[in-house]
Amino acid sequence: MPHGPWPHRLHGWFQHFLGRDGAAYTAYQEAFRRAPAAATAACLGYLAARLERLEEAEAWYASAAALAPERGEHHFNLGYVRDLLGRPRQAIAAFDAALGRDPQLDRAWYGKGLAHGTQGEHEAAATALEKAVELQPMNGIAYYHLGMAYHNAGRHQESERIARRLAAFEPRLARQLMRDGEHPQLLSLVAHLEA
Repeated sequence: MPHGPWPHRLHGWFQHFLGRDGAAYTAYQEAFRRAPAAATAACLGYLAARLERLEEAEAWYASAAALAPERGEHHFNLGYVRDLLGRPRQAIAAFDAALGRDPQLDRAWYGKGLAHGTQGEHEAAATALEKAVELQPMNGIAYYHLGMAYHNAGRHQESERIARRLAAFEPRLARQLMRDGEHPQLLSLVAHLEA
């Protein structure tokens, strides 16, 4: 009697647990061959990315998104890999697809903001990053990138406001923003880090 995908999925999980990502990838491939499923494709995308096989990861995440188009996280993962591949336009499209399914997916707003930033679209980057920090108000790295988006868009007062906000809970990132965003007058807010 032929086995379904579950023994292979279980074997893949176990191999991954043991740190054998190559063997896990092979097991999940067999599970997918036996019964294509979004969850299996997502596991394969994750493993391919860990193995630095980004083109394969993109294909697997595209499969996951096609098999379960209602799941925003599959579109997010596709956008993330496309961004790593240096395809910001395609990444933005995937992030938009994720946000169309789950507008509260803060990491998709964050990824969209970074992708716009790499395109030199600093206002669009700021708009997306504003939403990311609204959804995750303690995400220091998102605040840093928002401050830099403001700086690059010529909105220096807003960048300074973000640096002051960041100093309250992420002083090291605040210091970096003060330097990168050219706010040396604010460095006294984080002077205790120099000691």
